[in-house]
Amino acid sequence: MPEEKKGNFPVIPSAHWWGLRKKFQQSIPGVVTDSYIAAVLNMQAISARANILPGLKAAKIIDQDGKTLERAKRWRDDEQYQKVCKEIVKDIYPQELIDAVPDPISNRPAVERWFANHTGLGKVAVRKIVTFYTLLSEADPKKEMEIVKTKPTIKKEKKEKKVAIPKIPTPDKSSNIPDKSSDKPGKTEERLDKPGIHINLQIHISADASSDQIDQIFSSMAKHIYREKI
Repeated sequence: MPEEKKGNFPVIPSAHWWGLRKKFQQSIPGVVTDSYIAAVLNMQAISARANILPGLKAAKIIDQDGKTLERAKRWRDDEQYQKVCKEIVKDIYPQELIDAVPDPISNRPAVERWFANHTGLGKVAVRKIVTFYTLLSEADPKKEMEIVKTKPTIKKEKKEKKVAIPKIPTPDKSSNIPDKSSDKPGKTEERLDKPGIHINLQIHISADASSDQIDQIFSSMAKHIYREKI
């Protein structure tokens, strides 16, 4: 029995599985290294070396030296994908599991119990193993599109503080309200073009009016018309 079937089962997240397959569809590399996987999947090389490379070797997509095998060509082909997945399941997992749970898709709890009993791992680790086993059992290339649709996209938005700038009202040129700044020295000429009021008065004084009476008339005019104190 191969070493992988004794309990060292591969774990490749679905997004990484489909991401590598899409890259292989574009161009098959001669050698797959941890740095290659890190660049393709946007992850750390140490994580690629510990988590992804062992799974690809167990699936016989690459050999122990990282060189791509013949299965890699068929793995990227949608028409041959289902057959390739069945080959991978047969190479990695024991016949006991396949016979005990013929339909792992609809009976996932039973698959989890089997892996838990045979590996002694906790729930989290077992679920990761079962997720990859289920992916291979489904053998459906259309699942790649479901992963793309459900993958969350995080948009970073820069928060900018908006400062409200108060609007300064423009003075109405048609207004007749005098500007106080025009009272300053040197501003007298700016007031000459403003409209004014001109009053013509005709005063009839009797020929026998005395000088005091005439002075009283003009004093009254200055008081009521020009509002000046005499």
